Amino acid sequence: MQEELDHFMELLGAWGYPGLGLAALIEYLFPPFPGDTVVVLGGAWAARETRSFVLVHLVLTLGSVLGMASTWRLGRALAGRIRHAPPGSRVFGLEVGRIQQAQVLMRTQGSWLLVSNRFLPSFRSVLFVAAGAAEVPLWRTLLLGTLSAATFNGILLAVGAAVGDNAEKIAQFFRHFRTASLVGVAVVVVLLLARFLWRRHRAKSQA
Repeated sequence: MQEELDHFMELLGAWGYPGLGLAALIEYLFPPFPGDTVVVLGGAWAARETRSFVLVHLVLTLGSVLGMASTWRLGRALAGRIRHAPPGSRVFGLEVGRIQQAQVLMRTQGSWLLVSNRFLPSFRSVLFVAAGAAEVPLWRTLLLGTLSAATFNGILLAVGAAVGDNAEKIAQFFRHFRTASLVGVAVVVVLLLARFLWRRHRAKSQA
């Protein structure tokens, strides 16, 4: 991994701040893109090359905001198509069933989902498509999404600065991070399911 890290540092030296901003944007448009890794490496790059952490943070957050706005617009444009799509079909690579589930959650738990989106791996882009399709106002979507992105990017940049160019520590961090993220998502899903079942039980009891 050390050779890959050194190669990344060389590339980033050429692209600099715009490259990091573009990477943050791509992550929302193409979810498999390793955006979290890029943010951590951006922190290492800033520390190693004596770059401005404030500027790195700003371009990363701006890239995230542009990605959020783009996927929100996509959701608005595809709202009708998503509504009438057959089960199992996909819209721009995203499974319709997942988008529809996210729409329901967005209408009931939208604020919490948007403010925590950056901490939800591989699901965050679907949330903004769902927000657009659920007609959540763009200003509210971006306000909550930006708060999440700014906080998360700050944490990952701090990690990158702390480990510097130590490839093994970066790899170890992401092993722990992926495990913690999956556990966090599982906890959220269980809590939402428990709340749904409780409300359903209470409604039946009152009927």
